[in-house]
Amino acid sequence: MPDAGLWRRFMGAVYESVILVGVVIFFAYGYSALGQYRGEAGLARSVFQGFLLLVISAYFIGFWSKGRRSLPMKTVAVRLVDSQGRPLTLARAALRCGLIWILVLVPAALAFSLHPAWLLLWALSFAWAAFSPQRQTLHDQLSGTRLVIDHSAAP
Repeated sequence: MPDAGLWRRFMGAVYESVILVGVVIFFAYGYSALGQYRGEAGLARSVFQGFLLLVISAYFIGFWSKGRRSLPMKTVAVRLVDSQGRPLTLARAALRCGLIWILVLVPAALAFSLHPAWLLLWALSFAWAAFSPQRQTLHDQLSGTRLVIDHSAAP
């Protein structure tokens, strides 16, 4: 299968973000309603943020593993596979998710605590795909995954 280009990746990411906003609002509302969390600082906020990190991670790991695809992945006709073209295992999907969190959260934390210019480091993983022979992002290369074009119906 041919590798997905930058434009297809970008469109998928934008669409995935729109869907993810609804998922986060749904679970954040449920968490705040059941736990009576009202946005106060301290340990309660850290637990809430950890909960949302787990929800987002479960969303992506679930849709990336065992050949599944999210609605945005189906719409832009992409599939995530390992370097041999096989569906991802749960472990490989979790590794990819963890690497993305590191490559996104570390620059965000540095930008918040030191200087906004550190956000340029966040773009490095995605800019990597412009120079990679298989159009792999940095997190794809590190996790041994590929985003490929796949027009077939969902499994």
